[in-house]
Amino acid sequence: MTTPRRPTAEAERPDDAGLAREVAEIPIGVRRLGAWSWRLIVIVAAVALIMWGLLQITAIVIPVLIAVLIASLLSPLVTLLSRHTFLGRGAASGVALIGLVVVIVGMFTLASRQLFEQASDIYDKAFTGVQTLTEWANTTFNIDSSMLDKATDEILSKLQQNTDSLVSGAFSTAAVVGNIVTGIVIALFTLFFLLSGGSSIWRWVVGLLPTAARGPAHESVRRGWKALSAYMRTQIMVAAVDATGIAIGMMFLGVGSYVVPIWLLVFLFSFVPLVGAIVSGAIAVLIVLVLQGWVFAIIMVAVVIAVQQIEGNVLQPFLMGKAVELHPLAVFLGVAAGAMIAGIPGALFAIPLIAFVNATMLYMTGRDPSPELGIDEEAEAHFLAPPKPKVHEESGRAAKRRAKAESSRAKDAALREESAEAAGSSSGGSRAADGDGPREQS
Repeated sequence: MTTPRRPTAEAERPDDAGLAREVAEIPIGVRRLGAWSWRLIVIVAAVALIMWGLLQITAIVIPVLIAVLIASLLSPLVTLLSRHTFLGRGAASGVALIGLVVVIVGMFTLASRQLFEQASDIYDKAFTGVQTLTEWANTTFNIDSSMLDKATDEILSKLQQNTDSLVSGAFSTAAVVGNIVTGIVIALFTLFFLLSGGSSIWRWVVGLLPTAARGPAHESVRRGWKALSAYMRTQIMVAAVDATGIAIGMMFLGVGSYVVPIWLLVFLFSFVPLVGAIVSGAIAVLIVLVLQGWVFAIIMVAVVIAVQQIEGNVLQPFLMGKAVELHPLAVFLGVAAGAMIAGIPGALFAIPLIAFVNATMLYMTGRDPSPELGIDEEAEAHFLAPPKPKVHEESGRAAKRRAKAESSRAKDAALREESAEAAGSSSGGSRAADGDGPREQS
């Protein structure tokens, strides 16, 4: 009695017939996992290489990113001006840019003037507060004044010993100021060109992709741009509400002369998620502590906590809406990862980047976050249209030479026609004369 033959691996899996035996013996799950693994490794390596390259040119990348964020905020205004006024796109972009610069410069000028006017008052009250704190420490902890004097002398001696490092630090500060000015110029130029011709720049970028990928790429980025615009509008409103609430609290506590600087400080720090609100609130509380005492400082702490709770639990979910719906864990991890990779700029740009990528990936996976946008038929027709043939533009001299050559060819052709007609008429006359001769003889 013969035993049945055991089926081979090729018989069990017909798809493995073209593989080598040692490869076919590997389970299909392991092979698929290996294929996914090396592809993921390549993707992660490419992303890491791109991030490393961007970190080498942060002096350019950061101003460009700031310009992109501001462009997402000002684009509706530029569109409104170009459609409903006599201004073109470029002129409307210039008006919006000049208005932005005037507002920012005016706010900083007003805040700095108030700070300079109250600088002596702040110094006197801070000095009095330090003396009061020193006396309290002496009476509470029995600290001898000679110990404090010795510590002060040691600090002064350390400063004198590190004079060179302080001087080099001053020079590095001057270099930082120069980099900031350069970054502002780059951001302004980039912002103007993004507002005036951002659509043409984007169409050029999309045109570099394969034809089949242009439409989906354009529509997904449209969703991401909408989410980015919604995020910027929400952050502007939330920052304004935070700054206004804390400024009103300071007015009621008797430090109204510092309202504009504190408003501006809280407004700017509100763009840094999680950390910015805490830092700006702490600065406001510290100013109240120095100027009005610890009782008013405790009241200011309550005001800051109340404003931030209203902002985080009421305004943020209500204003953000469905356009940028991010889980708090995603926000926390995104800010932490951005801070680890690029410091403060990384924490600043982390959430806008996550919001943009989230909306883009949702559309690419078939879950449109903004179905009301529909399909951009004009852009789709532009991307799918065949490329126009290039028309050779000749110079003026070449055109004159070509016209002269054509005229000379025309003259030559006319002369040849005249000579041919003359030859034809002469031959016709001779034939006629030959024909008349025999008739006369007959």
